Amino acid sequence: MKLKSTILFFSLLIFFKSAQAQWLAIDSLHDYCRICNKGQHLIGQPYNSSFKKEWPYLLGSATLLATGYMMQTTDKTKPFTEEQLNCLDKNTINSFDRVATKFWSPSVASASDYMLIGISLLPAMFLSEHNTRKDMKSLLIMTAEAFALNYGTTYIVKSTVNRARPYTYCTDLPIEIRTDKESRQSFYSGHTSQTAAATFLFAKVISDYHPDLQKGIKTGIWAFAIAVPSVEAYLRVKGGKHYPTDVITGYALGAVSGWLVPQLHRNFNYSHKKKKDIFNMGIAPTLNGGMVMNMKLQF
Repeated sequence: MKLKSTILFFSLLIFFKSAQAQWLAIDSLHDYCRICNKGQHLIGQPYNSSFKKEWPYLLGSATLLATGYMMQTTDKTKPFTEEQLNCLDKNTINSFDRVATKFWSPSVASASDYMLIGISLLPAMFLSEHNTRKDMKSLLIMTAEAFALNYGTTYIVKSTVNRARPYTYCTDLPIEIRTDKESRQSFYSGHTSQTAAATFLFAKVISDYHPDLQKGIKTGIWAFAIAVPSVEAYLRVKGGKHYPTDVITGYALGAVSGWLVPQLHRNFNYSHKKKKDIFNMGIAPTLNGGMVMNMKLQF
């Protein structure tokens, strides 16, 4: 008897959950969503992706990327010579950054390369989410704009500053390493900025598509977005490629790129539709000269 009652209880629970999903799908404003509060997802597009709105961002980000790439490829700054290396003094580096001159690890640097490649593919996850999948074309354009903005800025700054990397101060390393073509491209960390751009873009888009996202899931998504670039930053410093200020700057600028592009496309009416249609009332005349009142209550 006890077993039958338990089976009946869970059967009814499954039935009501299924029925709830069906009822929510009939709502003119909401669809069923397993990661939103009360299983309700606001129907609509949180971004304005019309061509009139889009072309300035496409043109601006493409121009910035092209400018940065040209500056990078035509940079006349030469690597250090052996004589110049002998004149380098790590004590001239600020105390906060000086610790980076102690690190050198090709394996750690390679791990950061693989991490960058993997995280750069993160926007492909939009294909697995039922609400973002239908807008994949516009989301890919936004992703391209964010990445172009980030890379263009990175190239321009690297070509302008020409800061010596930490490993140039490591006298134990071979001269060939200390004088390679990237030895004067330390500021700022492109790996960290690109990783931050990808994760913050992902978290921002998912949050915008789900204004009623469950608190625990939202916290987890943003914790992931914050933590991954932090790990990348640590690997870049530990690998001897960057100073702490390089990765901090890269983190900040990459996060701004990933967050800013979706924000510029925001359709601010999207998250307020629910509030607009909570209660509607109207009065209309009838054929016999009377009046009828219509009221709509939307939960």
